[in-house]
Order: sequence, then C-alpha cells, then structure tokens
Amino acid sequence: MRHSRFALAVSLAALLAAPLARNSAAGAAARASGQAQGTEITVAAAISMKDVLEALGKKIAGRAGAPKPVFNFGASGILQTQIEEGAPVDLFISAAPAQMNALEAKGLLLEGTRRDIAGNRLVLVVPAGSTVVKRAEDLKKPEVRMIALGEPRSVPAGQYAAQALRSLSLFDVLQPKFVFAQNVRAVLTYVSGRDADAGFVYETDAKSTEKVSIAMALPASSYTPVVYPAAVIRNAKNAAGAQSFLEFLASREAGTIFEQFGFTPPAK
Repeated sequence: MRHSRFALAVSLAALLAAPLARNSAAGAAARASGQAQGTEITVAAAISMKDVLEALGKKIAGRAGAPKPVFNFGASGILQTQIEEGAPVDLFISAAPAQMNALEAKGLLLEGTRRDIAGNRLVLVVPAGSTVVKRAEDLKKPEVRMIALGEPRSVPAGQYAAQALRSLSLFDVLQPKFVFAQNVRAVLTYVSGRDADAGFVYETDAKSTEKVSIAMALPASSYTPVVYPAAVIRNAKNAAGAQSFLEFLASREAGTIFEQFGFTPPAK
C-alpha cells in the first residue's frame, strides 16, 4: 500500500513538473529569440553604398555581440522622407549632408551620434567602348542624345552633377538632353545598357561594372565635397545596436574596406 501511495505521488509530481519544464523551455526560447531580434538593426542607406555596406555587414557577422544590419537602400532624399513619416529606422546613412541636416533640424536624430564616415568623387561615365565623350564639353555633340543623372530633388549624385554642370556653364545648354533617374544606380543602368550616351555617377559606382568607362572625373572645385554622414535615429528601436554598428563603420578596420571599394576618407 505504501508503495502504491509512493508511486501515485511520483506520478503526480511528474505530471505537475512537465508543464513547468515546458513553460521554462518556452520561456528560454522566447528570451533567446528576443535577444536575437534585439541584435537586428534597420539601416536606411544611400544606394551608392550598397556593395560596401553589404560587405561590412558580412565582415562582422557572427562576432559576439555584433548587431545584424538589415539594409534598406535608396535615394537619400526618399529615405529622408520615409524617416520623417515614421518609418522604423535605427541608423541613417546619407550621400550628402542636406538630408541629414533636414532630419537634425526636426529633432529626428539621436543627439551626439552624427558623424561622417566616407567620401566619394563624381565622374562622367559612358558605355564601355564609346569614344564620343572624353570631356564635359563633348556632351554638346549631336551624337550625344541622352544624358542620365539622378533627380536633383531627391538624389545627391544628381545635385552634385547639377552643381558641376552649372559651374562649367553647361547645365542650361544640356538640359534638353537630360533623363532623370530615381537613384544613382539607375543612372548606371541607363549608361551600361546604352539607353543613355553618358551619365553622372560616383566613382565607386563606375568601378562596380565593366559595362561603363570613366570619361572624366569632374573638377573637385565644381561641386561641394561628397560626404556620407551617418546618425542614429532618435526613435530607434535598437539605438545601442545602431550605435555599435556606427562605431564599427567609423573604425580603421572599416575604413580600409571603404578604400578597397573606392571610397575616400571623409573631408575634414
């Protein structure tokens, strides 16, 4: 009888312990999942940084405590608008100060996190093998029918191109030939696909494909320096992770990779 009561007690204890064990395991899994999700950060970045940022993301993948960046690439002006409208973004990287300045003026940046992480150069590209354009003045030739550049209202590369062309007294005369693209990579596609006879992109974009050739680098004095500012967004869901990734982007290790992709150190 005593053995029977003992067996019953053991069985009841086992039955009571099973749900507790399941709940404990479920709780641990949930906490682990939460921790994993907590390492993710949403990075809205200028599309001209696509290749290098993806490489940098892979560089830190698997490092203990390293954030996992999830990228949203696009024209800096469009990304700025998305952030202003409340899009969930932890870190913003623009291809020009103007978009970052606008967010800062509205109090949308986490104070003290803004820094410049890289620079670039503006170049004039033509389809590979083309010899019609070798300098900016050649864009006036009748053989040049379409010139691609980013939409200046939202694409920094287009803004830089417009500055350079105005500085060279070419903007007005060439305007009938312009075809505007939604971002700098679209400009590259137009030229590489021979849908445009020439286009203005960053040097890093030009070096990303063998389907275009650099006709010339625009004079540095003809446009404001290309600078990529980055900052954590004030309402970031993972501000700590975003700050950690930003610190990595500003590190010497990341700087070497930026240079490998053709970026320059940010202008002082």
